[in-house]
Amino acid sequence: MSDDILSSLFDPPLTPSSASRSNSTSFLYDMALMSDNSVENDKIIEFSNTIIEKSSEIVESTIRNETITPEIQNIIASVHLQCELDLRMIAISARNAEYNPKKVNAVVMRLRDPKCTGLLFRSGRLMITGARLENDARLGGKKMAKICQKSGFPKVKFTNFKMENIIATADCKFPIRLEGLAYDHRDFCNYEPELFPGLVYRYHPDNSPTKAVLLLFVSGKVIVTGCKNYQEICNVFDNIYPVLCQYRK
Repeated sequence: MSDDILSSLFDPPLTPSSASRSNSTSFLYDMALMSDNSVENDKIIEFSNTIIEKSSEIVESTIRNETITPEIQNIIASVHLQCELDLRMIAISARNAEYNPKKVNAVVMRLRDPKCTGLLFRSGRLMITGARLENDARLGGKKMAKICQKSGFPKVKFTNFKMENIIATADCKFPIRLEGLAYDHRDFCNYEPELFPGLVYRYHPDNSPTKAVLLLFVSGKVIVTGCKNYQEICNVFDNIYPVLCQYRK
C-alpha cells in the first residue's frame, strides 16, 4: 500500500540504482543521501517515517478487524400459537410459569434447557427472549407451545416464528474519542455523557435497507442492536469499524 502512495507522490528517481529498488522507504533515503541540503534531508526522512507509521497502523487495523467478531448476547423472537389462551389456567397448570396481571398482562414462562424466557399473551402471541442461538429460541418456543397444549389448549400450533431483534457485543481493543465522533457525525449520533456514558449511533445508510442502533463506549466496547440476523450484525460492524479507527485515542 505504501509503495503505491509514494510512487504517486514522487517523480521517478534520478539514478538507475534508486530506480531499480522496489522498496519505497529505501528510495526516500536515497533521495536524502543525494541531496546536499541537510534541511531537505531531514524533511524527506521525516516524511518517510510518517508514511511507514501510517501504513503500519492501517495494516494493524485490518488485522484486528479480521480477528474481531461480534458475539450474540440475546435473541428476541416471536411466535403465534393460533389460539386464544386463558393465562390464569396456564399459570396454574405449568410449574415454570408466573402470572401477575398487576405487573404485566402476560404469563412469564422460563425454561432451563434451552435457557430462555417467554412472554405468553392472551391473544396467543409468544415472545421469546434470553436465547443466544436461533435454534435455541425456536426450540424454546416449541416447548412452550407443548406446555400450552398440555394445559388444556389442544388447538395451539407453533406458527410464524420470526426473529425480531438480535443484541450483540464487540470490543475494538482501543479507546474511542466519542466527542470527536459525535461532532463529525452529529446527524447520526446522540451523545450526552451527563445522562448516559455511551454514544448512541443510528446506522442507516442510504444504499442499504439495514437499520441498526449502536452503543459506543470510550473503552472501545460496542453494542449492536436492531438487526434480525447475524450476517447483518457483521456487516454493520465491518462498516462502522473503519470509522471508529479514525477516532482512536
